[in-house]
Amino acid sequence: MNKCIYILLISFIIAEAETWYTNPLDYVFGRTSNRTTFREPIVFTPFDVKVGTFEYGGSDYWSQGFADNNLGISPLLLDSSNYEYSGLSSPKSRKCYLLEVDILKYNIPNYIYKQNYVDVQFGLGYKMMGLIESPGIALPDDFIDGSETDPTGNDRGLYRYRPFIQDYNFNTTINWQLYDFILGYLSHSIGLSDVSIYQSEGGDRYLNGYGIGESFGVGLKGMLKSRYDLKNYKVTYGIEAKWISSVIDNLDDPNKISPINGFDMRGMGWTINFGIIFGGERSVADEGYQSMIKNDFISAVGEFQEFLDNNPKHIKRIKAQKMLEFCKKQKPYQEFENGVNAFNDFDLDQAARWYEAALTTSDENLSFEIVTKQKELAMVFLDSALLHLNDIGFNNAEKLIRKAKAITPKIENTANTYLSDLYMIKGDIFNEVKNYEVALKNYKKSFSYNEDIRALYISKIKAVTNSILDEANNATDKGNILFALNSLNQLISLRPELEKDFSFGIQSLKDKLADISYLKTQEHIEEYIETEKNKAKRRVYKQVEIGMDKDEVSDLMGPPAFIENKYIDDEIKQLWFYFDDAEQKYISLYFENNIIMRIDD
Repeated sequence: MNKCIYILLISFIIAEAETWYTNPLDYVFGRTSNRTTFREPIVFTPFDVKVGTFEYGGSDYWSQGFADNNLGISPLLLDSSNYEYSGLSSPKSRKCYLLEVDILKYNIPNYIYKQNYVDVQFGLGYKMMGLIESPGIALPDDFIDGSETDPTGNDRGLYRYRPFIQDYNFNTTINWQLYDFILGYLSHSIGLSDVSIYQSEGGDRYLNGYGIGESFGVGLKGMLKSRYDLKNYKVTYGIEAKWISSVIDNLDDPNKISPINGFDMRGMGWTINFGIIFGGERSVADEGYQSMIKNDFISAVGEFQEFLDNNPKHIKRIKAQKMLEFCKKQKPYQEFENGVNAFNDFDLDQAARWYEAALTTSDENLSFEIVTKQKELAMVFLDSALLHLNDIGFNNAEKLIRKAKAITPKIENTANTYLSDLYMIKGDIFNEVKNYEVALKNYKKSFSYNEDIRALYISKIKAVTNSILDEANNATDKGNILFALNSLNQLISLRPELEKDFSFGIQSLKDKLADISYLKTQEHIEEYIETEKNKAKRRVYKQVEIGMDKDEVSDLMGPPAFIENKYIDDEIKQLWFYFDDAEQKYISLYFENNIIMRIDD
């Protein structure tokens, strides 16, 4: 029941987090339509090639629409109303090809005022247009003198109606990037139009003139990111609706063979295109926007911040700042949720890191819940330390307790109680193997973490004292006077307040030693002490475990018989060797960074 209530509480806290979108439709719209809100501008188009077809008519042709191919006003300007030419009534007779090349289009306004709503490019262009029908359309007899020779007198065949137009343009393109892979645009070109109306069967052109050529276009382009390492390089491809005009008021007819004085054409058609652009890349803020939409506020904060740092004068800086502040507000909720998920997966270290991160920027309500979760996590570490002590060892148990203390100060007293219990257990073990000095050190540490155990602490000190006295008495009974004297001196060094109580006993032992040969006694005592040490060593060997440091080993076993240093990767690795008299063999302890990594016997 309590677990269910807790889960509901967690769900409620997490539910207080906000999202940028207000409904599922808003979410879908944000994921799709706003992918290039902070994009880089398109700065340069080296070339753009367009190929297509169009049909043309007279000055009224644009008003008819794409579906109506009927000829109204003739595009031919004749010198007399007596002449009529019906050869253009068929759409086939007005079907033309188009080849256009735009080059060196620069986003010049970007160097003056940086913005990314639209990209305005200026450049140069060449357009070539001609009649698809070959060799051309036959002319009425009264349109030309009927000669089968060209005006220069060369025999090249009959002239036919086959207009050919070349435009040399100044281009303007306005780009609007809809998505990171789709570009909409408007285009305009204006320039010199070079026109020839007639072409002989041999290929000579006649009836030439110059005028104004102009075109308008609207199109869509797809964009493919280059596979090469050239920065911001994209290949474009697309389709464009085209409106074309060419107006020539005077045609050059030196031989006076045609009634056509001018050419006033309007055309409509379609082109396909491909080219290359530089720019139009999604910025890091666009990545941040997508992260925000997906509620990944942690990533979004870093991405928006990077964008703002690198673009101090961006036109959409205020918008990015607004999104950044929203993400910062939501970031601790995401971190808290990540911590809950990590805790449920028993990834406790990761959970601790997420909780700590969330607490730094959380509001009051969320902070309360984070602290509650931190206490729960810390208690798991504390309980694990003593519950699994036999499996993980003292060093790891202590690390777990200290890790719990680092998670939250709310459990410091409880953690200190656990540390006190741990050192008390260590003291008992060292007392059992008769390493009284280390035992007393651990009892003292235990008391320093929990002064409420004063009575237990005093009893442990008395127990160690009695053990030392027992060893001294036993040694005296056996005639091992020097060993007894050594035990009493050890007791006094550990508990100086007992020096007066044992001064008489110490002096008595010293007097007894006076009647014994020094060498014999010394030899005997040293042999006895060494034997006792070896007995203690055999008891202690079993207490040495992987993970202990050098100080702990020294406390247990004393200094090694010898040490061997090895240099591996410019680091010193050490082997400590202890001789086991009972087994008549060496035991080696392998240290890395002062920690036992391997035990060999």
